[in-house]
Amino acid sequence: STQSTGAEGKDPQGRPYIQVNGFNAHVLPPFLEGPVRSYKVANDVNAARTIYKKVRSSSLFDEKLKMYKVNGPLNDQPLDIGRLRAFPPGWLENESVWLHMEYKYLLEVLRSGLADEALEDIRNCAVPFMDPNLYGRSPLENSSFLASSAHPDPSLHGAGFVARLSGSTAEFISIWLILMAGKTPFLVKDGKLVLELRPTLAEWMFTKEGTVKFNFLNKCEVTYHYTAGSGPVHRREPQRSEVTLNDGSKVQLAGSTISDPYSELIRSGKVPQLDVFL
Repeated sequence: STQSTGAEGKDPQGRPYIQVNGFNAHVLPPFLEGPVRSYKVANDVNAARTIYKKVRSSSLFDEKLKMYKVNGPLNDQPLDIGRLRAFPPGWLENESVWLHMEYKYLLEVLRSGLADEALEDIRNCAVPFMDPNLYGRSPLENSSFLASSAHPDPSLHGAGFVARLSGSTAEFISIWLILMAGKTPFLVKDGKLVLELRPTLAEWMFTKEGTVKFNFLNKCEVTYHYTAGSGPVHRREPQRSEVTLNDGSKVQLAGSTISDPYSELIRSGKVPQLDVFL
């Protein structure tokens, strides 16, 4: 083509233009970010479960560790695909358990309504529940990635490296909020603010006494009470609540919804303790 800024067929620097007539597609191995995006557009729980089963049966799932790798095997891929190909399998961006992306995946599984699947994966994948002997550091300490079972050195499988507060922290906070309080704990109904706690918890998260606690809105200590043997805890709604006010007085509330004025008091940080019976 002729350009007004230079000679025919060349750019202003004198380099020839190239006419591309076509491309040949080369399909890469799966990357975990693909299913993460797919969950966001899944129409319902059944569609999400189909995605989940496909991921579990793919090369993205680490059978040994019960965790999710950032991508499938790249051994047959050229170096042209980027720096990830330069690392050995199971290390850094090449087939490791990249914590930020794995947490993104767990968050979308949870958001999609796959409570059973999410709770099982969180027990295996979330750092707080890892075996410190396998993880190689305190479970209170985050990592950038874990060496997957694809790594040639079996002694490193499941160990965390490059400890830091990475992007995974944001995803973990979102996971924690949904687990402990639900997606939308505060709602407006008939013009009034209400609180509806809808935790997604597993029985193994509770103490022997059947309780689990968390700090809600930095002011209110919430204690869930659970009696085993009456169905999965994550499928229950609160049966009643006990609100402890600043003066020490207690108010008993029936049902799963906490209405005004107590919802407003909790939101305003004026309720130091809330006991919820599931």
